[in-house]
Amino acid sequence: MVFNYLKVGLRNILRYKIFSFINAFGLTSAMSVCMLIMLMLADQRSYDQFNMNKHSIYRILCDRADFRHPYATSPFPLAGTLKNENTVVKDATHLVTGIGGDALYKGKSIEMRGYFTDPSFFNIFSFELGKGNKEEALRAPNSMVITAGIARQLFGDEDAVGKTVEFTDRGLSIYTGQGGAGTPVKWGTYTITGIIADKKYKSHLKFDVLVSSSSMQVLIDSKKYGDISTDWKDLYHCYTYALINPGKRESDLNASLDRLTLATYKDIPDFRSFRLTGQRLTHMSPGILLGNEPNITLPRVVYYFLSLLALVIMISACLNYTNLSIARALTRAKEIGVRKVNGATRKNIVFQFLSESILISLSALIMALLFLFVLKTAFLHLWVNQYLHFDLEGNLTVYFSFIGFALLIGLLSGIYPALYLSGFQPAKTLRNLTGMRPGKFGMRKILSVTQFVISLVFIISSLLILNQSTHFLKFKYEFNPKNIVNVDLQGNSYTAVSSVLGIVPGVVNVSACDYIPVTGRSEGISLKRVGGKEEYKNLIILHTDENFTDNLELKLVAGRKLPAGSASGHYLLVNEAAVRAFGYKYPTEIIGQVLTSEGDDSTSLEVIGVLKDFHMNLDHDRIQPMVLQNYPGLFRFTNIKIASGDTRTTLANLEAKWKTIDPVHPFKYQFFDDQLAATSQGFFDIVSILGFLAFIAVTIACLGMLGMATYNTERRIKEVGIRKVLGANNTGLVLLLSAAFIRILLAAVLIAAPLSYLLNNLWLQKFPNRVEFGAGTILLGTLILLVLGLITIGSQTLRAARRNPVNAIRID
Repeated sequence: MVFNYLKVGLRNILRYKIFSFINAFGLTSAMSVCMLIMLMLADQRSYDQFNMNKHSIYRILCDRADFRHPYATSPFPLAGTLKNENTVVKDATHLVTGIGGDALYKGKSIEMRGYFTDPSFFNIFSFELGKGNKEEALRAPNSMVITAGIARQLFGDEDAVGKTVEFTDRGLSIYTGQGGAGTPVKWGTYTITGIIADKKYKSHLKFDVLVSSSSMQVLIDSKKYGDISTDWKDLYHCYTYALINPGKRESDLNASLDRLTLATYKDIPDFRSFRLTGQRLTHMSPGILLGNEPNITLPRVVYYFLSLLALVIMISACLNYTNLSIARALTRAKEIGVRKVNGATRKNIVFQFLSESILISLSALIMALLFLFVLKTAFLHLWVNQYLHFDLEGNLTVYFSFIGFALLIGLLSGIYPALYLSGFQPAKTLRNLTGMRPGKFGMRKILSVTQFVISLVFIISSLLILNQSTHFLKFKYEFNPKNIVNVDLQGNSYTAVSSVLGIVPGVVNVSACDYIPVTGRSEGISLKRVGGKEEYKNLIILHTDENFTDNLELKLVAGRKLPAGSASGHYLLVNEAAVRAFGYKYPTEIIGQVLTSEGDDSTSLEVIGVLKDFHMNLDHDRIQPMVLQNYPGLFRFTNIKIASGDTRTTLANLEAKWKTIDPVHPFKYQFFDDQLAATSQGFFDIVSILGFLAFIAVTIACLGMLGMATYNTERRIKEVGIRKVLGANNTGLVLLLSAAFIRILLAAVLIAAPLSYLLNNLWLQKFPNRVEFGAGTILLGTLILLVLGLITIGSQTLRAARRNPVNAIRID
């Protein structure tokens, strides 16, 4: 019988090709989105699964009342205390940030970033050493363990263990996305004591090198590293991991941490609300939003949100299948009657229709897998994925879950039509189809309105984010970034670099700064007037040379530029916002004012000029007060303005000259225009994702409307024929048949327009330099929805209106 069900089901699918394609396409679209979310979740869940004790490993988080969210870092002494004085913890280790520089071996240099840690690291985590002894590799001072990839780059085919390298720290950050480097500091000679096995470890920890914690004391003694070994107040430079004893639970760990916190911080006023908590290793990806995460990850709430959207779209597709199946009920009523007369039970009819539903769902699964391949490729090429590191590789478990998911969707989408259609009475179905009208289906209309509401919210949100992204691209920063190439100094002297690169043909001007404006980073300083009784004011500070203002064409509204020379650090340029912040009405009034910085009262800083306001970042509602100071020791980038002629040749010449200055490090540069465009690329990724979801939502909603229109025209065939015989024209019939659907569209617009305005304003108000969100965007989104809806309705109503009335009346 099962084979018979499948055969008849396949026959009906092939008989109603367009109907079956619409059903399959709706399910395909929704299933592909759901499967992408499943792959994303599977990808994140695969992190840290290689650890043998993964269910017993916890990272210690810290939180305080004045924190916006908990931090992944914790005090350095915590690991030792847990290891030696805690009965819940079996072992503990720390990973201290601050290693980022160059390892030099036989004239070859490799950039490395990593952590200080101790031998307990290998007792907790299951990273294997291809070469070296886990127990001893991180015990002695000036020893380091490197990854197999770094070993190949630095040593080639040589055995790296036992070799020594000269390490120069440049302050490179371990955190993803933070570039730049500080002044090079020679840390001395380090011995390679181990090589991390060449395996594809899926870990939330990314590093090139691990240096023994005992090396820290050597650096502290030589004043090359700050001492945090006994500092319980430093919460930002160390990650602590604990392995709990068998039989112990997370609640036991948190209780012991509460006791330790109370004993340690009870006499420190600022830490009375401080708390330490454990976070299970297997719950980190995806996890909660934290500060100081070693890698950028999507918080768990984002997956909940994406999963909710996918679920809504999937439910809409299932409802559409139901609507379309019932809309086709009149064409199959006689078939059901004949089957029942010939002895088929209701159970047989239910299995018949469920087999068709499952067949369509499995067909949709095949198409969805093809669609998923395209969708996955597009997702992996999004700009944001360079930080999220998705690979979206499937496995047998994932693919079997896809099959189970398709069977479940087939069952859920087909169960109601199967139960409904199997309930037809054979005498009625064989005698008169018109008596089988299912009624008004108010719930279906409500669901259709809901689908179009969701669709319109998607459309309007996508249009708004696209407008915001376009606005960022066309945004006036009040400086000129064109033809400027920002070159990473990589620890080299700016004076040496500028003197060589500045004479390259095609170079117009050269300047320097410690970070690049409007690229997501800023530094702060607290200043007040010398002798003033007011509180210190927080300002942004940018360290530049005397040529920076000319190079970026910043406008000077009062005073003079920063001077060159050794005493230049005693002078400041301020912007107009800083003038207002210090209470002056006119820029000239602040010229000559002497300021002092918090923590350095002995240094006087004289304001010698005022710059017209320009944007330093895009994450504030208005331009913030800022100062410029010439401090060559902090320069990390040189800004080279080149002529607009042969750019390629100029860059080639710059690279050739760079090699004469620094034969070790590659020539790293970016066009300022490209860097500014990258700040908006994340918005374009969001536009792409929301635009795709909007397309899916609108497509499914239109398919639902098509189902209702099909049902309505099938039900009113005779009425249309009689009206045409009595003189009704096609236009009038189209309006008659479309009236209900137009009301659905209008109801959706009336609900979605204010809803989309309220929802989008929640996030839009948090953006500076935002676009205006007015009636134009809502009207455009509404017009798009109405056009799509009317085209969908018109395809059926016009077809019904143009049908030959004689054929319509003859139908019985």
